[in-house]
Amino acid sequence: CVGRLRYLGLVLYDADKVTEAASVPDEKDLFAAQKDLILDPHDPDVMDAAERAGIPHDWIMAAQRSPVYKLIKEYDLALPLHPEYRTMPMVWYIPPLSPVVDVVKDTGYDAENAVNLFAAIDELRIPIEYLANLFTAGDTDVVADVLRRMAAMRAFMRDINMGVEPDVRIPHAVGMTPESMEEMYRLLAIAKYDERYVIPAGHSEQAHSLEGIGTDCPLNAEGGPGMNEMPDIASGPGFAGTSGVSDPLAERSADEPDRSHLRGRLNLLNWNGKGKPTGLFPTADGPAGA
Repeated sequence: CVGRLRYLGLVLYDADKVTEAASVPDEKDLFAAQKDLILDPHDPDVMDAAERAGIPHDWIMAAQRSPVYKLIKEYDLALPLHPEYRTMPMVWYIPPLSPVVDVVKDTGYDAENAVNLFAAIDELRIPIEYLANLFTAGDTDVVADVLRRMAAMRAFMRDINMGVEPDVRIPHAVGMTPESMEEMYRLLAIAKYDERYVIPAGHSEQAHSLEGIGTDCPLNAEGGPGMNEMPDIASGPGFAGTSGVSDPLAERSADEPDRSHLRGRLNLLNWNGKGKPTGLFPTADGPAGA
């Protein structure tokens, strides 16, 4: 997400290392740990592993064209929200440069000049610290690096659009080439819909499980908060019905208390607050009857 623009795409990640990444002791290392989970979809070894895991080939191709992967891994712009919560969300944001630009403009300096913007980023600690608390568990250096890249792109592309010979030292100062900076500008500023939303089509053989991912609650397992039996339409971690595949959430140990007396009761999380549905109150002949 960058302002009013949205980007949607696939990323391939190492699911076996999620727990390890979420368990790093230092909160400021969480961002880098989560970023390292995301794999290069162009790597032949990653492609082979994805195919062995049952990921369709066209989905792998979509991951290679994913704008989300480019913003996170190639351009180093996107940051996760509150990594210190250790929930590893796959929703990423690009911090805004506008507060820095506005300050430079208000002071009467050229807000398109890379030197002015770099100096403002180094001096304006309040917006940097605020953004760091949102996206990097307080690591201001990461946020400052992102803003410098955006400031460099702003200055570099201003010269190109005005027909002035661009200064190649500007992209080099932030670890980029002139070509990669122009590609980043295109993705952020003028990319069309099909470049910002790279969504592969679902396969008919996966329709049942894909529907379950979108409509079922992973907590609606036997003995879970839903207190209802879950139809066998979803598979994978967090789902109770797995077509014969063992799922830890669906298994109950022998020493767990019997919850059969809860059957028939209403789950208040699913009640719309209207009327008096069956199961809202215990019956007179039940355990809580008079």
